[in-house]
Parts: sequence; structure tokens; C-alpha cells
Amino acid sequence: MEQQTTTTNPTVWVECGADLIGNKKFPFTRKHYMFPEYTWQFREAYKNQGVYQTVMQYINPVWYQNDKGKWLINAGESMKWGDFYLDFDSVIESEEDYQKLKEDVRIALRYITVIMNIDISQVRFFFSGGKGIHLTVPAQTLGLEPHVALNQIYKIIMEDIAQYTKHNTLDPKVYDDKRMFRMINSWNIKGQAFKIPLTYDDFKNLSFAEIRQLAQQPREINVAEPIKSTRAYMVIKQHIEEWTQRVSRRQEFSGKIKRLEKEPPCIQAMWQKVFRETVDERNNSCAGLASFYMQQGIEYEEGLGRLLKWNEENCSPPQKPREIEMTVQSVYNGQHKYGCETFKRVSGVCDKEKCPLFAKGEVKSEPAKQA
Repeated sequence: MEQQTTTTNPTVWVECGADLIGNKKFPFTRKHYMFPEYTWQFREAYKNQGVYQTVMQYINPVWYQNDKGKWLINAGESMKWGDFYLDFDSVIESEEDYQKLKEDVRIALRYITVIMNIDISQVRFFFSGGKGIHLTVPAQTLGLEPHVALNQIYKIIMEDIAQYTKHNTLDPKVYDDKRMFRMINSWNIKGQAFKIPLTYDDFKNLSFAEIRQLAQQPREINVAEPIKSTRAYMVIKQHIEEWTQRVSRRQEFSGKIKRLEKEPPCIQAMWQKVFRETVDERNNSCAGLASFYMQQGIEYEEGLGRLLKWNEENCSPPQKPREIEMTVQSVYNGQHKYGCETFKRVSGVCDKEKCPLFAKGEVKSEPAKQA
């Protein structure tokens, strides 16, 4: 059963989450839905420590009930709206480490100000309270309307920017449709500092130690009102068209796939085989497994955990964890659905008599194409 908001005036929702201090079994809570204007109550309930909200706002969201009867937002199918964002994250053990991250931020700023023609006054800077710098650009500056795949469109822009950076500090994992960022001026429990806004001059002139010192208390700064950039809108429009083309090219699994208590022989074989031959085979196998778990309704976090374990145990040599994360995220975000032909090709196994997917001819497969 699904419930769709149908009011004339759109309703805007966000999801909030929080770190649960001292709870080893359940260290994080989420699925707390509310109107943005009430997030301050959530913040106060957790004493402004370790509190988060989704980057995206959900416009007239699509709701569904889980198996426990709780109403949840279907983030993937809901219209989304929010600021463009980049997350620069790295291990910072010295000022030299911070300078590398800072160089990547400067390269991204050149892309934003030159290629997208956005004035630097429109770029918002944040220190995460730990080891990261976030940049955001108001959606109003970009001239955007809500879009069902806005997070994926933002990821395409990030990928375009990332190819120019030098130190691999841009985080590609933060573009799923339920991504949360720490609330501004909240306490980062692990980092032992507040997430604070920075001015452009702060970013240019302060050392990492000075920024951390600044982040020992909340901070308010004045920001310029959003001014629409026509050039930025044209760049975004091109990326929306690119996303639309990707979707139209996607070849989806055409059969009926069931939630299974037992994995089919081809999937079992992929947990027994050692993948040594080529990088492409490992990538394709990872994408195939991720697609299988996605189609079984397994949440992204669990699917990623399974694939990281598979990578360590079944790939020789293992791929970098970030490569696995990018592949799994691409499959889940793009809803790439592969069928029997793909599973047979990458596993080398197809036992129809023992396959629960093939029971009574319910599954009809088509050759899958790697996106």
C-alpha cells in the first residue's frame, strides 16, 4: 500500500537522525520525518550532539508502510529539492594533509566560478567538525525545480569536477537519496568540535588548527542572498539531459524476481569463486551481485557490507574499498537490474532445476548491459 500526498500546496519533509551515545547495539537512529521548520525540536531532543538531516527535501513525498506498519518516505520515487553540495574528506594528521584537501577545494571552486559562472559569494563553506570541508551552492542560484533524481544529477556534476582534482578527497558516496549531513552548529561527537560555517576568507587564510579552534563554539555568519546564474542553469540542464539519456539507455530485467530465503546456484557460486582474471570481470561481478541484492529488497548499507566482504574474500587482489562503494552506489542509485544471462556469465554456473528464480517458468531473462 502506498500513500501519495495530493494537496494543492506542496508539503516539504526531511528525515532526521542522531548518534546514540553509549548504545553499542544501535549506535544510530533515523527515519524521524518532519517538516524542516521543526528540526530544531529534534536537535534539542538530542542536546545538539550528533544530529543530522537529509540533504534533500522531499516534496509531496511518496509514503509506504514497512512490514512493521510504520509509514516511511520512499526517497527514490519522491521529488527532491536541495542545494548542490560537495564533500571533501580525508585523513588529516598534519597541516600538509589539510593543504592537499584545500588544493582540491580550490580546483572545485574554479569549476564552480568559471565553468558554472557562479559568483564566489554564492558558495557556502562549512567545516564538518571532524576532518572535512563541505561546499554548497543554493538551489535558487542554480535556478532549479524539484527533480526525482536530483541527487544523481548532482553526482554527475561532482564526477565532472573530480576528474580535475589531484588528491582524491572528493567523496563520491554521499549522493544516495537518503544522504544525511550533520546539522549546522551541532556538536560532532567523534571530531570533538562543532560543524560551523566558514567565510571564503576563513577558508583562504586559516590553518586547520585555527579552524578547529574556531569550531569550539557555534558560529553565525552573514551570507549573500541567492542570485540565479543563467550559465549555471544551462550546465545543470545539460546534466539533467545526460541523466535522462542514461535512464533511457538502461536495459532492465524483464522477469519477475522474488524475495528468496535461499540464493540461486549462480549467486552461491560467486561466493565460492576466486576472481583473478581482469579488473573488468571483478567490476562486472560486483555490479551483478549488487543488482541481485538490490532486487531482493536489501538496503544499500547491507548490500555494500556484503560486497566489501566478497571483495576481501573472493577477489585476488582485492579492489580498493572506494571502487566497490562506487559500483554498489551506482547500481542502487541507477536501479540497474541484471538478469539470468548476466549472473550465468559472471559466475559460470546456471542450474535451472535447482534455481528458485526459475521455478515454474516465472523468470524470463534478457541479456544485461553494463551501464
